[in-house]
Order: sequence, then C-alpha cells, then structure tokens
Amino acid sequence: MRGDEQTGKTTLLRLLAGEVLPDAGQIETLGQSPTHSLALYQRLVFRCDPFSDALDQTSASAWFEGLPTRFSDFNKTVLGDLIAGFALTPHLHKPLYMLSAGSRRKAWLCAAFASGAPVILIDQPFAALDGPSMRLLREVLQEMGEHPSRACVLADYEAPADVPLACVIDL
Repeated sequence: MRGDEQTGKTTLLRLLAGEVLPDAGQIETLGQSPTHSLALYQRLVFRCDPFSDALDQTSASAWFEGLPTRFSDFNKTVLGDLIAGFALTPHLHKPLYMLSAGSRRKAWLCAAFASGAPVILIDQPFAALDGPSMRLLREVLQEMGEHPSRACVLADYEAPADVPLACVIDL
C-alpha cells in the first residue's frame, strides 16, 4: 500500500487487523471476521502499532515469550534466527521504551515473522533500520512472498525496492 501522509494507510491496516470495524462491508481472513469473533480473527493477523506505548514497560524477551499463546504457529527457531540477524540479543532484557526506534522496529519485525500468522501488517517496515537490517528484511519479505499460505501487507510512502510484490495499491 503506497500513499502520502493522511491518505489512510494506517487506518486501512487497523481495519485489516480488526482494531476498528468497517462502516460498511466486511473483512474476513480464512473464514474469520472481526465482527463475529475478534479473538479468533486476531490470531490470524499480526500487527504492531509503531506509535503505541502499550508495550513500553515490557522487555522484548518477555513480549516474545507471551506471543505463542496468541499465535499457535509461533516459530521459536525463526524468532532466534531473526534476533541474531537483526543483532537484537544485547537488547532483549531491556524494556521496549529503552530501545531506539530501529531496535523497537526490529523487535516488532522478529515477532511478526515468527508469529506464523497468515496475514502480517507492517506500517513503514524500513523506517529507522540500518543497512544490514534493511537487507535482512528484504530477504525475509522475499521468502514471505514465496509462502503459499501467508501474506504480508506493507504500508509506506514508496513501494520497497528489490522486493517482489503481488500488487501495489495507491491511496
């Protein structure tokens, strides 16, 4: 999803995540709708709000430990690989509010891709990332694009370079 400020990118992600309900129409993932069972629906969709302070007092490791209760396909091996790839190990014990914007985003990306959720929603995926982390994210997105039963919806000002996209929606 591509668009300038205030074009509705984040609102659309929130709709897809079931965080807000549509005024008309219906949103459905694998037969589940947020209007019928929000808890079941949110097990199928991963989104972390980059502007929320809800997790500020939680360490990355504590947050990661709790995610398998929401996502039954959570993959600890993938999580470990991403933590190493994003060089997050020295920061796992720190509360998220103590992390830089880039390290917070790395933690969210680790959780998103390890979640096993069929749908992953990411607002400005490359924001605040260093060069090696951007390369790793591109690799992960390429792998994700080859997965037959998972989808990743990215929202940003520009479509990412070197990432195969099924489509680009201009808002």
